[in-house]
Order: sequence, then C-alpha cells, then structure tokens
Amino acid sequence: MRALTVIAEMGSGGAERVVTDLVEHLVATGHEASVASSGGWRADALAVAGVCTLEVPLRESGPVPLARAVARLRREISARPVDVVHAHNVRATVAAHLATRVGRRVRPPLVTTVHGLADPDYRRAAQVLRVCDAVVAVSDDVADRLVRAGVDESRLHVVENAVPAPVFRPGGSDEVRRELGITATTPVVLCIARLAAPKRVDLLVDAWADVPGATLVLAGDGADRAGLELRAASLGDRVRFLGDRRDVDRLLAAADVVALPSDREGLPMAVLEAMAAGVPVVASAVGGIPQLGADVVELVDGQRPEAFAAAVRRVLEDQDRYRTLATAGREVASQRFSSSRMQSGYALVYEDVQKGRRTS
Repeated sequence: MRALTVIAEMGSGGAERVVTDLVEHLVATGHEASVASSGGWRADALAVAGVCTLEVPLRESGPVPLARAVARLRREISARPVDVVHAHNVRATVAAHLATRVGRRVRPPLVTTVHGLADPDYRRAAQVLRVCDAVVAVSDDVADRLVRAGVDESRLHVVENAVPAPVFRPGGSDEVRRELGITATTPVVLCIARLAAPKRVDLLVDAWADVPGATLVLAGDGADRAGLELRAASLGDRVRFLGDRRDVDRLLAAADVVALPSDREGLPMAVLEAMAAGVPVVASAVGGIPQLGADVVELVDGQRPEAFAAAVRRVLEDQDRYRTLATAGREVASQRFSSSRMQSGYALVYEDVQKGRRTS
C-alpha cells in the first residue's frame, strides 16, 4: 500500500506525534508512505529516516495558499499514485479533497482524523467531512460531537490516540533538574502545551501563588508567551518557560505532576505520555479526558485558577492519591493506549476504505 498523509504542520503537537507513529509503522511493515505539510522538526526527522516529505503551505489560511497546496498535492499524486490519502483535521481535508477529486474518474479513498475542534466548528466541519470515505475520531467524545453535527455514523470510526512505551533513563530526573537549577526536593509540575488557546495556561500561572513551594515548568511556545511571562513575573523562578521542547520524555522523568488546563481537547497526547511514564495528571474535565476515569486523572471542573491550585495541592500532598493516579495511569496507558493498538485500528480503516473505493 502507498499512503499519503496530509497535515497542516509537523512540529511538536499531538496530531504530529500520531502521524509520526503511523508513518514509521507503515514503513516498518513494508508499505510506502509520504507526508505533506508546511514542515517542522518532525518532518525533518522523517525525511532523514527516508520518508518522502512534501512542503505545502497548509499552515497559512486563505485561498491563495490553499490553491498552491492543492496544486502541489495534485502533482505529487499524478507522479506517484497512492492507495489512500489520510488527512488530519479540516484544512488538510479540503486540500486533499480538491487535489484528488477534481478531474479524476477513479480517485484514492480519503480518510480524515478529527483531533478535536471548538464547539461551534463541528457543524461546519461535518459539511466538509461529507467528502470523506471514512472519518476517524480520536475519542468517543469527539465522535459524539461529530454525529450530533451530522456526520454519517456508518463512515465514523473511533481510533484513540496512543503513545509508545516510555524509555526510562537511570538518573534522568537528577540530570534534568540540574539543567533547570531545581533541587531534588522541590515539587515540579510540568505543563506540556502550546502557549495559545485553547490550552489556557494562564489558569495555571494565575493559580501558582496558591501552590507554595512547587515549581511550574512550561514546555511549549506560542502566541501567548509574552503575555504569560508578564503574568508570571511576580512569581520569579517558580514559573519556568522552556519554549518548544523535543525531549518530553526527559522532562517527564523530572516531573512530579503533569497539569493541563485546556478549554477543550480531543484526547491529548500530553496526558497519555504522562500516564505512560507513571506521572500523575491534573487536567480539565473536557473532551475525552473524563472518559479516562477519576482514578486515572485528577479531574478539574470549571475553568478557575483556585480549582487548579486545589487539585495540584491535593495530588502533591496526598501520597495515597498520588500513588493511585501514578499506578492506574501507567496500567491504562499500557493496556488501552499502546501504539500497536492504534496502528491496528488505522490498518482496519485503511483496509475498509480500499475495499469500498468509489469512483467520482
């Protein structure tokens, strides 16, 4: 099978991590795979590994970048016909649809994965997703929202996100803490998130005056960084801004808790990565996160700084609760969110759409 993946960009986000996992698996199992995106460090890494990567202007909005992206994709598909096109989220779906449908009597099936949208965007997305042979939701919550918006259930699949088994490095925690200038006894709360909506990192920053003695480490970058740095100025080095990081596994080794205060989510990779590493999670009760269970994640209802402060303190101070979350998270991650399970799920979707290939 030859598969083409289309995604806006290939940086540090969760969707990009899923794409990398799936593409590497396809290549390892004897298939051909290529990735079209606006680029990013994950695309560079795939290219070094021998995967065909195409640079297309999918990060930019507007009709002109879209037209350029469609033309580039069309040239690629004409030169190297594919058996399936896999788009991630709506903008990539539009580009993939226009590139594969216009003027083609027989066209490759189109699969789209929806990683989570703002509530008002689901209905508009459902209109676009009508062109897809299959739609994949990353959680039951996303699937329910898509159905309510009008997506045909017969074409809808749920394939939950997954993470590879963590790599444990002896002494990793001490090494990272030395790099950051944090003592071995200081509680470290890690937030792995883009510093922009809908992650609501401002809630954590505002909460931090009420979490005495702990250091908040923010791994990520984005449009809100300057404002957040101003917001955190009075807290001194109790809030650390690390920028975009490619060593999340190392940071997790040094973390006592992972916190994610998002307004909305599909099924966030940061939460799954923390669970797999045995790091307790405090997160907003949004999207697919509550479906993980209250014994797996410390859920926070309501977008209030004081609620996050109380939840973080509870996990840090209650050792029984801490151990319960760490143990349950690791078990659920290994049993339910393994890479092999996600890869098998997508293999079945690819097989299904190829059997039902339609003509235009």
